[in-house]
Amino acid sequence: MKTKISLFSLFMLFMLFQATAQKKPLTHDVYDDWKSLQSTTISNDGNWTAYRISPQVGDGILEIKSLTNNKTYTIDRVGRYSFSKNSDFVVATVNPEYEKEHALKLKKTTSAKMPKDSLFIINLKSGDIKKVARVKNYQLSNESTEWIAWMHEAPLEEKAKKEEGEKAEEAKEDKKPKSKSKGSEVVLYNMVSGSESRFEGVMEYELTQKGNYLYFEKDEADSLNPAGVFAFNTKSSKEVTLNSGLKDYKKLTATEDGEQLVFFATNSDKKDDDQYFSLMHWKAGSNEAKIIADTTTAGVPNNWMVSDNSNPRFSESGKRLYFGTAPRPVKYAYEEDTTMLDSERPAVDIWSYNDPYIQPMQKLRANRDKNQTYDVVMDLKSMKLVQLGNQNLESIYIDTENDRDFVLAMDDQTYRVQYTWDTQLPRDYYKVDVNTGKAKLLMQAGKGFMSLSPEGNYLTWYDPEMEDWFVMDVATETIRNLTEGINVSFANELHDSPSLAGSYGTAGWSEKDAAFFIYDRFDIWKVDPKGKVASENVTNGFGRKSNISFRYQSLDRDDKFISMKAPVLLSATHEWTMQDGFYTANLSKASNPTKVVMEDVSFGRLIKAEDTDRVIFTKSTYEDFGELYVANSYKMDGLKKLTDVGAQEDPYNWGTAELIQFNSLEDGEEMQAILYKPENFDPNKKYPMIVYFYERRTNSLHSHPSPAPSASTINIPYYVSNDYLVLVPDIKYELGYPGPSAYNHVVPATNAVVNMGFVDKTKMAIQGQSWGGYQVAYLVTKTDMFAAGGAGAPVVNMTSAYGGVRWGSGMSRMFQYEKTQSRLGGTLWETPTRYIDNSPLFRMDEVQTPLFIMHNDEDGSVPWYQGIEYYMALRRLGKPSWLVVYNGEDHNLVQRKNRKDLSIRMGQFFDHYLKGAPMPEWMANGLPATLKGRTLGYELVDETNSTVEGEGASLMKEKVKGNK
Repeated sequence: MKTKISLFSLFMLFMLFQATAQKKPLTHDVYDDWKSLQSTTISNDGNWTAYRISPQVGDGILEIKSLTNNKTYTIDRVGRYSFSKNSDFVVATVNPEYEKEHALKLKKTTSAKMPKDSLFIINLKSGDIKKVARVKNYQLSNESTEWIAWMHEAPLEEKAKKEEGEKAEEAKEDKKPKSKSKGSEVVLYNMVSGSESRFEGVMEYELTQKGNYLYFEKDEADSLNPAGVFAFNTKSSKEVTLNSGLKDYKKLTATEDGEQLVFFATNSDKKDDDQYFSLMHWKAGSNEAKIIADTTTAGVPNNWMVSDNSNPRFSESGKRLYFGTAPRPVKYAYEEDTTMLDSERPAVDIWSYNDPYIQPMQKLRANRDKNQTYDVVMDLKSMKLVQLGNQNLESIYIDTENDRDFVLAMDDQTYRVQYTWDTQLPRDYYKVDVNTGKAKLLMQAGKGFMSLSPEGNYLTWYDPEMEDWFVMDVATETIRNLTEGINVSFANELHDSPSLAGSYGTAGWSEKDAAFFIYDRFDIWKVDPKGKVASENVTNGFGRKSNISFRYQSLDRDDKFISMKAPVLLSATHEWTMQDGFYTANLSKASNPTKVVMEDVSFGRLIKAEDTDRVIFTKSTYEDFGELYVANSYKMDGLKKLTDVGAQEDPYNWGTAELIQFNSLEDGEEMQAILYKPENFDPNKKYPMIVYFYERRTNSLHSHPSPAPSASTINIPYYVSNDYLVLVPDIKYELGYPGPSAYNHVVPATNAVVNMGFVDKTKMAIQGQSWGGYQVAYLVTKTDMFAAGGAGAPVVNMTSAYGGVRWGSGMSRMFQYEKTQSRLGGTLWETPTRYIDNSPLFRMDEVQTPLFIMHNDEDGSVPWYQGIEYYMALRRLGKPSWLVVYNGEDHNLVQRKNRKDLSIRMGQFFDHYLKGAPMPEWMANGLPATLKGRTLGYELVDETNSTVEGEGASLMKEKVKGNK
């Protein structure tokens, strides 16, 4: 049967082709204005949604959209915003205009004179907007429909009049002492009635969740207005002085019902070396706050003190208070010696073999260790204080939702020395009696993290050595293996490093601790902590049969238990096709989950309205921006698209993403990669291709990246839009052979695309950062199939890197090579050949690929000297290579100016080697130190007239040309 094509259809196809053909490539100029969707939320009643649409640089907008009619409010330049509990109001901070701020900064305007945020209170019913200037911050009651409080910025100073006569007159009249308060004005506002109360000189404030009290601390204004802490009752409009006349107050903390308050107070001067604080407590109905804990309180250890470095926390019931104590500071005679000049004191670090942490870690932890506090609990009825933690038991897990007779504690001090080479430390766990403070050992040298069940009846943990889940009955301390005998793995089945494999986690508990739900790779298991009922795969093995991973989704943030009475929502991801969606399942018994939706997209988290079933969420593909959608429930009924931010992409040549298959050279296993193509892709053309990789990345198939300046890696949308293909293969690693593993996956994945016929195999490149940068450095010693390579922060010498320090964390690098990402599986002295064989530096003479290297001089993850070793070897051998170093930057670039610069330079490098574009000045002739900060060297040059690269580089060009 012949298919007839109408002239109209031909015309439409022609127009579609024309539209695609005329689309522009992305440029580096688009980054600042490129918009994203941020801070999506839904009102409690489900009738409104709000979201910010923000450019990468500049002023964004807040849209507040009705989900029941066509009403929309649009507010410019909004930062933080909140819905009121009754959904009648939106409160938002409005930031100053970006361009005005930028202009003032160019004029070097002082911070005090810069424009400040404003506050908008939008009445969603009437459309009225209350605008308040110069607002520093605000607090909105979570459980009140009326009250909001905000703090103003310090008032602007009025300009004094210049006339001498007026000055003299003012001097005569102005005899009042000036206020010395450093505080600001706080305003308490009733959004329903419009009434307000104002409080001057406030340093700190707290509006209670129910809106029944505003608590605030005032700084000393003058001799008649001393510092103090006050309570304002919003119902009676009465202000009560809780305490006044002391030197310093801090950390006002109220109970959930707002009826109690605690705070730290001291009469020590802030300049004193040692400030001793008391903890004060006030209860509604009391005349004043009372000291409930200080250095003299029973239960506080000798020579210890109440620590203002701790954060007080009430239990949910309001019956208990948790805070911290600490040893009093020790004064050493040496530091007090006033007969020595600073220049006479030695500056020395002592690295001891038996230090719990090495010196770099100690330095990074110094402030934390200096301010270390140890938890105590106080019964607010008896006022009995019990010390829970101490220097031998630092970590106490406080559960404020329950008032149990014990808390869980963990200690790892015995094992900290081995943290130098192994991050999977053993831990000792204890049960601490809240009435006596006595600690009882529950588990010694356990490898798992213990977790307490909601009702406190059981402790559960995953043992990575046994690869099983365990439970302990808290009352009897009997231990059971929960997963023994189940014929599936609960350890990560794709784990491919010498470290112990982690678990897939858990979904949680049913009511009354009756059942515990555990994940395997695909399914959910219900286990009985008592061991009386057989374990059951409640998703019926459907996940494993279908290659779908199911995970429980809680839509109510207040849910503590998983229901076994009604169906629950499960997220679902197909591991091979990367389809995403949702199913429902009844977890009380084994049954196949019921599909709600499954699409070739990536769904964002479902956000449910508190009082209705309505949900909002995003969904995206590489082709389609992650727009916001609303549905009447998780069943996706009444589905409606709310935003159209992706329209900004319409003028540009975007792209597509697809999965391809290839076979590993190592064992022939079928693997996957993502292939990105330009939107105007023509299979009859020959395209340049960049191969980017890290480990496994195909689960990002449906993510929708924005064009943005790069922190370290290629920005895929930019290159695809500019007629590059981009390939991202998965890599599976063989222990001890990370370099060969990269080769065994990157090379066949690349060849699989070359065999499709639309790649110019003489114009291919590879790029990676950190672990990816290492793999690039290794690959170019093993193949000359790539015309260029980009290696960011690469390790090239595993023998020298092994003994180094990760300065960002202060940790030794040993663990990485022995146990984790580098996957060598032994020490340098146990397996020296692995370190050498996997190190590119020892085969630099085999490199035939021009290289773009970025390594920054404050890299806290990979030693900067690795980049220098790489560059020095290539330079010595005359290999075309450029090392780009951003001053003061860490592993990945943070500063936007540097990200833009990297994006331009990396683009110019690849354009030169893959598209034949002229070299820029910085590549052709370098950027001499004398010109640093005076020019960027982006200008393209005529290479025939430039003094380029040296004899070695010229020979290399000829060699590479001959190989092609």
